[in-house]
Amino acid sequence: MIITCVTNEVYPDASSEGLPKIFGRAAEQGISSFELRIVEGKRFPMFEGDAFARLKEQSKAFNINYTAVSPGLFKVPLKSELTALHTNHLLPMSLDLADEMGIKTLIVFGPTRSETPIENEFEQVVELIKNAVEVAVARGFTVQLENLPGSWADTSDACFNLLEAVNHPDFGYVWDTGNLYEAEETHFRAGYEKLKPYIRNVHLKDGAVVDGKMVWMRYGEGVTDVKGQVEALIADDYKGTLVLEAACQPHEMDDFPTSIAYLKSIVG
Repeated sequence: MIITCVTNEVYPDASSEGLPKIFGRAAEQGISSFELRIVEGKRFPMFEGDAFARLKEQSKAFNINYTAVSPGLFKVPLKSELTALHTNHLLPMSLDLADEMGIKTLIVFGPTRSETPIENEFEQVVELIKNAVEVAVARGFTVQLENLPGSWADTSDACFNLLEAVNHPDFGYVWDTGNLYEAEETHFRAGYEKLKPYIRNVHLKDGAVVDGKMVWMRYGEGVTDVKGQVEALIADDYKGTLVLEAACQPHEMDDFPTSIAYLKSIVG
């Protein structure tokens, strides 16, 4: 497994001085791989010019390797006017900036489910994602689907159905069991076997439903069975990225080191 961090989950500082703290803290744990998501409070690729310059400078200084970019593509309702903007503008801009940084993996989401059923909505979602995959793959990218509650990729079955329907060898899956638990409140084993052939990336976070709301917690304090997940991946000789989403609510200074210590107690 490639232990990987997220740019906004390591150190609670979104200021212009935050990147050295973020990369430095990861380096202390021997981690130089990052998933590029949010920098100085702005989501990829909508960075301020100065922030992008700092990102390039600090990435070089700390020898950071980026495993994927996550622009939040298609985190909108299917029939929203934003969907066309995502397809026609956010997608190519994301690919352009990722290319500029030498990153060749793009993360996408399933569109938000409609409150009232739309005829042939699933087929339209498949077409939307498949077209984006084909655009990205034509430029040398691989694409990964991340699950999110309330989207067309919310539960294990929904993710499997989309992955099967798009049916592209360069379209894989981001296995986020925290998000899966929020959506279906079942143990990760319920959907793991069917999803396993597609898993290219794992987002590791812990939490529990408190008063009807998912609350993110440090590893080992929630109910998503972080230990079981990591042990299952090790048993299956998983070679992809294991992305540490260690920030809690609120994001506290000790979240990352505490969760790292728990992870190390599992992997040795």
